[in-house]
Amino acid sequence: MVQEALILQDIHIDDFLTIFVSASLVLVFGGFYVGIYAAVKVGLLKKWTMPLGYGFWILTGYCLYLMGSLMHVNDFTAKALVVAAIGLLLLPHAVYYMQDRVHEENEH
Repeated sequence: MVQEALILQDIHIDDFLTIFVSASLVLVFGGFYVGIYAAVKVGLLKKWTMPLGYGFWILTGYCLYLMGSLMHVNDFTAKALVVAAIGLLLLPHAVYYMQDRVHEENEH
């Protein structure tokens, strides 16, 4: 029976600030994406600003990638980060769709 060795790589002290900043920017850029998406859908912003929101989503994905690569995450965690990025992209669409359908069914 062959056992697989678990090899942990240390995080370099020089990368700590970059990891911390990129993790913080995931929250900031993700918030801007969701905020712009919601503002466009309720009419507070014009529709031409939506590509700016998707740009913030791309920045979020890049920050997740940078953070994961500097932290030397394993395959499962890397896949979880990809799922999180895709979830962030799709969740506002799903929430708005459900809210819109409920509003249509319950017109006053």
